[in-house]
Amino acid sequence: MQTTDKWNYYLDDDDCTCMDLFDSKEAALKAGMEEAKSGWAETITVGRVKEFVPDVRVFASFLIDNLQDQAYDDGGEYAETWLADVTDGDLKDLEDILDAAFTHWLDRHPEYKPNFYTLTDTETFNKGGDPID
Repeated sequence: MQTTDKWNYYLDDDDCTCMDLFDSKEAALKAGMEEAKSGWAETITVGRVKEFVPDVRVFASFLIDNLQDQAYDDGGEYAETWLADVTDGDLKDLEDILDAAFTHWLDRHPEYKPNFYTLTDTETFNKGGDPID
C-alpha cells in the first residue's frame, strides 16, 4: 500500500468510502458533512487515501526456481546448475524488469488496474464538523 496526497471519508462505522477523491482533508470533511445531512449518519471519518500498489518483484526468485525445475525436467543433470549462481545484483535487475513489464501491461489494460484503497491517518468528526476524541 502506498499513501497518496488524496483524501476521502466514510460515514459512521460503514468503512465504505465514497467514490470521489479529494485534494484536501477539509474538502473530504465538507463532502462527508453534506452527505451526513441526509440524517442517517452521526459521524464522518476522514483519512488519507492509501492505494494498493502491486509488487511483482517478489516473484523473480520464484521464476528462477521454476525455470530451474523446468530445465532439470527437460535436460536432467546437464541443467542442474543452470541459474544456480545468479548474483543479488542480477536478481534485483530481474525484479526491476518484471515490475516494469507488469506496470506496462497494466497501462495497456487499465481495466485490471487496482481500484481499491484504504484510509490512513484517520480522524473522526460529528456531523457538525467537530472532532471526536
